[in-house]
Amino acid sequence: MIKGTKGLMLLSVLLFLSGCGFNEEEALEKSTDQLESFLNLHEERERFSDLDNDDLLAHLEEDVFPYLTESYQEEITEEVENYGFNTDAVFSKDLFFLRESEESYDNGVFWQAFSIEESNVNPELEVVNHSASIESISTITPSLVEIEMNIEDGEWKLNSVVEGEW
Repeated sequence: MIKGTKGLMLLSVLLFLSGCGFNEEEALEKSTDQLESFLNLHEERERFSDLDNDDLLAHLEEDVFPYLTESYQEEITEEVENYGFNTDAVFSKDLFFLRESEESYDNGVFWQAFSIEESNVNPELEVVNHSASIESISTITPSLVEIEMNIEDGEWKLNSVVEGEW
């Protein structure tokens, strides 16, 4: 009787542990859904904020930060606080989804549309990497970015971005 109970307990533990593993298909599906939701928060060239650091940061905190890990939020906050509007400065890859307008156009910060091109799951690191490309021609903004997503607080979130290569 004791051997049967031990065997049953061992089987239960193994089944429990196998259910706790990283599910690649689910990771790909949920991270892709979350990234698509993020990329479609606003329409292409929709005005996102004024040319003002505080206004931009307030809009980012309200709309964008729920989709980002805490470390990525910190990187963006630092960049926005130190950014100089109406200079030759351009947003870094971390703000790939935004573009400052030229003075001849309606001054402001505008949303840029990107679409997912390819996705890869890294089960060892439990992350999903997505390649996304800009939908319109841009000589300033990177036209391809590699977005790493991982789970934070039970949700898939953007964790980092690097410029991609064609």
